[in-house]
Amino acid sequence: MLRSPIVQLMRRKTKIIATLGPATGSEDVIAELMASGMDVARINFSHGTQADHARRVGIVRKVASDLNRPIAIMQDIQGPKIRVGTFPGGSVELEDGATVRVVPGEAIGSADEVHVAYLDQVEMSVGGVILLSDGIISLTATDVAPDCITATVTLGGILHDHRGAVFPGARTRIPIVTEKDVEDLEFGATLGLDAVAASFVTTGADLRSVREVAGDVALIAKIETAVGYMNLDDILSECTGAMVARGDLGVELSIQSVPRAQSEILKRTNAAGKISITATEMLESMIHSPRPTRAEVTDVYRSVLDGTDAVMLSAETAIGEYPTRAVKLMSDIVREAEISDDYGRASGLSNIAEGAVFASATAEAAVDTADRLGLESIIAFTESGTTARLLSKYRPKASIYGFTPIESTYRHMAMLSGVTPIMLQRVSSTDEMIANAEAELVKQGVAAAGDGVVMVAGVPPNQSSSTNLMKLHVVGSGDVLHPDAHV
Repeated sequence: MLRSPIVQLMRRKTKIIATLGPATGSEDVIAELMASGMDVARINFSHGTQADHARRVGIVRKVASDLNRPIAIMQDIQGPKIRVGTFPGGSVELEDGATVRVVPGEAIGSADEVHVAYLDQVEMSVGGVILLSDGIISLTATDVAPDCITATVTLGGILHDHRGAVFPGARTRIPIVTEKDVEDLEFGATLGLDAVAASFVTTGADLRSVREVAGDVALIAKIETAVGYMNLDDILSECTGAMVARGDLGVELSIQSVPRAQSEILKRTNAAGKISITATEMLESMIHSPRPTRAEVTDVYRSVLDGTDAVMLSAETAIGEYPTRAVKLMSDIVREAEISDDYGRASGLSNIAEGAVFASATAEAAVDTADRLGLESIIAFTESGTTARLLSKYRPKASIYGFTPIESTYRHMAMLSGVTPIMLQRVSSTDEMIANAEAELVKQGVAAAGDGVVMVAGVPPNQSSSTNLMKLHVVGSGDVLHPDAHV
């Protein structure tokens, strides 16, 4: 049975990831998020219970099926996040110049003693800096003992429960996959989630450790440490995509260097043919305000022009007061960026699929041909989603329609820029596959008899094989493009 694309959302190419949480847990709100433009639902396993997550996943799957929407679900695991413990009343004030004992654990602390998880796995030296709560609070170590670090508060502030702690330049021995992560990944596998975002990745080996537990799932590496940024090429060799996680990255790097780091991470991720995602504080003011700031709008706009495949909302939709409005405004900003003359393929982007030169060349030729002839549609037949991903990375002006007989691939393609996923029943021949696809496009009003389209596939069909076929096709003719076709 064919599943129809949602025609009204096709004009936006950049995908929107929205985090689900207490503000977006009901079926009605999740349906509104999808109607407003959500393509990927993010489940943050740093918060909530497994029962909470399972309930939200069930709602997303049901609503997506009811609306015939391809929606991917991303599991974001906590990873070895170094956090402070708790405080009476939920917070404490650390005053400038005060002396504080920093000790291992997650117990209840005070203004004089702060507990930090995994502290015993951090190699700290006298003079080293400890940054708390996304760098808002800064401490300097004056004495280091095996069971305690004594520090002076050099920049004070209010420290809330479970806020992050960063030790710039210090080596750590924390395993990339914690016991909690193992439990969460195994639970996520039972839910059939479409992607896993791995936190605090520093090397390609870290991702291999995650995959040993996660299995064959799209793996997104969150680049949020200086070491991860330095080892980006190694990380890209092992992942499906990379996320610029600007919160922790902005603490580890100087704040003024984050825009340059973002631009470079997106550029290198795209050049590697992988999915690129920009996250953190994109419309942060909309947690409590119905309108974003002009700086936030510009930030989203510039991220799209930098080449991101997807933009992500976190607290804005998880706990914010205006979740659906945030998604709708994000979609509007993205559309505005995509009509800019500066939007499109990065210069020099070619041969993006390492080890698959024919696949890259076929995808690039298909995009160049569609652009040159002014064709509006590129048809990708795909088992794994790779064909659609390669076409997406070359940023065609045309819309990409990814036809697949596999449900998991259908959902996975919801993460790919410019791709509208469509379910297509499995057939026995290439001719039948083409006939069924063009019938669906005509049915949806995407194409009419006589229109020219570019078709891309791996031959023979029904195999996860390399992309190796490009065909100029006239809808309704069963033949190659001829001079009087509507282009």
